[in-house]
Amino acid sequence: MTAHSISPATGEAAATLLQQLAGADAALRDDQTTAIGALVDDRRRVLMVQRTGWGKSAVYFIATRLLRDRGAGPTLLVSPLLALMRDQLAAARRMGLTAETVNSTNVEDWEAIEARVAADEVDLLLISPERLNHPNFRRRILDTIVASAGMLVVDEAHCISDHGHDFRPDYRRIADVLVRLDTARAEPVAVLACTATATDRVVADAAAQLAGGREDDTLVLRGPLSRDTLQLAVLDLDDHERRLAWLTTFVRQRRPVGRAGIIYTLTVAAAEATAAWLASTGIDALAYTSQLDADTRRQVEDDLAVNACDVVVATTALSMGYDKPDLGFVVHLGAPSSPVAYYQAIGRAGRAGDVLTPVVLLPTGLDETLWIHFDEAGVPLPGEVDAILAALEGGGPRSLPQLEIAVNLRRSRLELLLKILDVEGVVERVTGGVQATGATYVHDHDRYATLLAGRRAEQQIMREYLRAASTASCRMRLLTGALDDPGAADCGRCDVCTGMSADLELDPTLVDAARDHLRAADVLVPARRRWPSGLDRLGLEERGNIDDAERAQPGRALADGDTSGWRQPVDTLLLASAAGRCDTGIPDGLADTFEEVVGGLVAVLARWDWPARPTVMVTGPSRTHAGLLSALASRLAQLGRLPLNEQVLVRPADAARQHEQANSAHQAANALASVQLAGPVPTGPVLLIEPVRRSGWSATVAARRLARAGAGPVLPLVLRVGDPVG
Repeated sequence: MTAHSISPATGEAAATLLQQLAGADAALRDDQTTAIGALVDDRRRVLMVQRTGWGKSAVYFIATRLLRDRGAGPTLLVSPLLALMRDQLAAARRMGLTAETVNSTNVEDWEAIEARVAADEVDLLLISPERLNHPNFRRRILDTIVASAGMLVVDEAHCISDHGHDFRPDYRRIADVLVRLDTARAEPVAVLACTATATDRVVADAAAQLAGGREDDTLVLRGPLSRDTLQLAVLDLDDHERRLAWLTTFVRQRRPVGRAGIIYTLTVAAAEATAAWLASTGIDALAYTSQLDADTRRQVEDDLAVNACDVVVATTALSMGYDKPDLGFVVHLGAPSSPVAYYQAIGRAGRAGDVLTPVVLLPTGLDETLWIHFDEAGVPLPGEVDAILAALEGGGPRSLPQLEIAVNLRRSRLELLLKILDVEGVVERVTGGVQATGATYVHDHDRYATLLAGRRAEQQIMREYLRAASTASCRMRLLTGALDDPGAADCGRCDVCTGMSADLELDPTLVDAARDHLRAADVLVPARRRWPSGLDRLGLEERGNIDDAERAQPGRALADGDTSGWRQPVDTLLLASAAGRCDTGIPDGLADTFEEVVGGLVAVLARWDWPARPTVMVTGPSRTHAGLLSALASRLAQLGRLPLNEQVLVRPADAARQHEQANSAHQAANALASVQLAGPVPTGPVLLIEPVRRSGWSATVAARRLARAGAGPVLPLVLRVGDPVG
């Protein structure tokens, strides 16, 4: 940390403004004083890494007021979440600042705000990083701000680093804004970057980006991260119905405290499903995800703030920066992949003085699968980029719907790739859509390999956190140590330090109700849409999109491995089958389990909204589960009065086993080589029965073979997604 002093006049004015913001007893912390002096007196660039609730926002509100009083232009604040923006706007206005925001929810107000900015009537303008890439914003507002800004503030600044846990492509545009500030202005412009969660690596990267080509280094102000008001615990429950029953029991016990809490999930679907379960048990539970419209989000935030509900079940859309000092608890249903991300989320709690707040993590069996999915989702594949650039050939801009048709990618995936390509300068957003710039795309293999390696290392730390009880390691020490906090120490409050478990006595009828609730939900099985890259190097011609007419339809599964309520009976059958006990039929000891599973499959079929009702049933090729698959298909065919063909799809005995293939290219290649047709192929829609869905390539190739022979569409019905657990 570089030493810095504050002038007496600035210090006195800052202290007065803090009392106006936080009350007559409020006093500036040393690092707050240092940061304000560096920003206001010397127009320095400052990186502030301080724990949640420390008072980082007070620094930029006070600095804004002081700079404006000295004739400086407005502050531009880049903030990642709408919920955070609303809190920031309210706090800024309490201190008398004229604050406005430009985001996706108030496009109709942009023109009026633009006029106010041009007239120098705005003290603080809040934007999301995505606004930096909006053509109208760049043309109408950003140029004015760059020419006149008194300060640039980057909140949640870990996002500007490739190594930050919540990296967002649009944050890389801030580097361009910094360059523009340097080149467009003769005098230095104060820059403040804030975050509560950053490792040494992220701090070094962010500080270097802030410094840019300036001779003076970024002033880094870093404090201890440990929170002495959090009671950390991990509770590992085997079945999802027990997790849901635990959540209901826990929230009911917390009701008398009168402080609403947050349950975080890893996906939008999990947030909505969990909120629905809690509501069905009489709990006032609200879901909060990125899928909500702006008015509904605001209403949920308001209800949570005044404890008008019992709990909000949320994704990370309600994480960074959200401020509710009296938050009653934080529970994670599913473990985040990064200790940094986890600490960021639980930092919403424990801000009410010295009141201890319970923080519980309930890991699920799907967590690591989701970790891998989210890691890879942020990395572009060369084949996808080639498809996008090919679709943009010809000069004119293409709209998002036009590109969706041309490249056959999900909307969310396509938007992410376009952001990355825009930041790389390969495409640009213009009126009417997106167009290529003519720049050549070069895939940075080393950069993405380094990025993925860093994420794998963070996942290993989370594994250590989850098993901390077995190693007698304080959970708070593990988290703050992972953030390179030099003051990391045992907290004396977590379940490891105290020996107190978060387990609760659960009502058996509540567990049964949770199981029934889970079993009534459909498990969707998406279809493969593209061939994996690299098949040409394996001697195959398949590439790009899979033809619509040859693609399997989205299917259904009975068990998804952890959250369907069917894991135990399904795994019992599959493990017995793998041991050879079902080769000649279902043994007597498994008859009841078999009928239970058949009943579950019948219920799935009854709920299925068919695009075309199957006219024939076909079994997938399986050496491991041939006997079980035959028994299930025969029973379903009998109940559904469908003809059954068990001889259409075969796999030679000497074919390599699909589950032994390590990556998507080899899995697809092996399926193409081994899944074959034998005998007459039925016509019409086909219900394809599979025992286990892993990569999905066997079903993909089977659907293609059947379609080319005149059958289809193919509708997969899967017993289980993922391997059974013994």
